[in-house]
Amino acid sequence: MIKRNYSFNGLVALFLLFAAVLACSTGNETEKANKLVDEGNSAVQEAKKHITEAEQLKQKMLSTDVAHLNDARGIAKEAIAAYESAEAKCKEAASKYDEASRLKLSDKFKEYLALKVKEYNKRAELVQTAKGVPQALIESESRQGWINKANSVNTKVDQLSKEADDLASQADKLQKDNPDIFKS
Repeated sequence: MIKRNYSFNGLVALFLLFAAVLACSTGNETEKANKLVDEGNSAVQEAKKHITEAEQLKQKMLSTDVAHLNDARGIAKEAIAAYESAEAKCKEAASKYDEASRLKLSDKFKEYLALKVKEYNKRAELVQTAKGVPQALIESESRQGWINKANSVNTKVDQLSKEADDLASQADKLQKDNPDIFKS
């Protein structure tokens, strides 16, 4: 009977040790998540700069005289490169938010991060679509063909922008409704 008690006590001690290790390892990882969110937010800021550059180049392309079509096409290539950089940064932001969402966090914080992942994946799709306007100028055989393609691209961009903005609004509402779970 005494031997059995030592075995039982040993098992209890082992269980308590395991429980203590498990409790320490399953703690809230908010600090790590916040670091990833900061990295994602930094990528968002860089994406915004690239988008601004791309939009300025697109406007320059659109205002180039038709007699200088080759110049406009050169500017279009620069705009496409800026859009591609913005798209990469949107994907990077989504990736950082996704990585953070996989950590041990409160359910509301995870829900917020999931919305940000969807938003920036949608924004990456939007930017990828937006580069269709300068791409259409490069590939166009006629003015009307380019206009038709550009109008189609702009309609799709507007739709994607609305979807991304809706996701951003949902995330903002969640953050506003739960200020205690978000770092200040």
